[in-house]
Amino acid sequence: MNWVSASEKRSFLRWFLDQHQLKHKDARMLLDHIIKKHHILENVTFTETIQQRERTIVISSTSSDEVGFVYYYHNQKTEDVSKALGDLLANPADKIYLILHFYGKQSNQRYVQLVETPRKDSFKRYKQFKQDSNEVDALIELTMLKNQINEALDNRDEARFRALVKRLEALQKQTEFQR
Repeated sequence: MNWVSASEKRSFLRWFLDQHQLKHKDARMLLDHIIKKHHILENVTFTETIQQRERTIVISSTSSDEVGFVYYYHNQKTEDVSKALGDLLANPADKIYLILHFYGKQSNQRYVQLVETPRKDSFKRYKQFKQDSNEVDALIELTMLKNQINEALDNRDEARFRALVKRLEALQKQTEFQR
């Protein structure tokens, strides 16, 4: 999880409002309110996924195929901007997630740096990394064993050859078991 300063968030949101026309005109008023309130801005987290049981605001520009405005709160959903604004005013210290939909957002470095990557995604990448690492380690060990077996054959060292072949067979069974 990367920390993003309120000033970076404010700067990006100002840029976003300057560059994009929003599908829902009142959503601009909501973003303006967030920009002006430092304590609310500090609790804003940019994300790409709707957070279950958390307050999440989704705002789209006219260049997006997504719904113009949606507010999720306490397992409820509304398209009423005034409900979101009222909730922000009543609970300014609560965390709020913000999803923005606009053309080119995946290639916009400023936006990509603001977006918090979901923990699940990080965990999946970690698990995949560990699996790949284990497979690479096993492959390296197999290669080294085969080289040592060839060396034992070249030196006509039958005892070492038999011991290395046993290790190779055990390693091959172990890697088959893990798959």
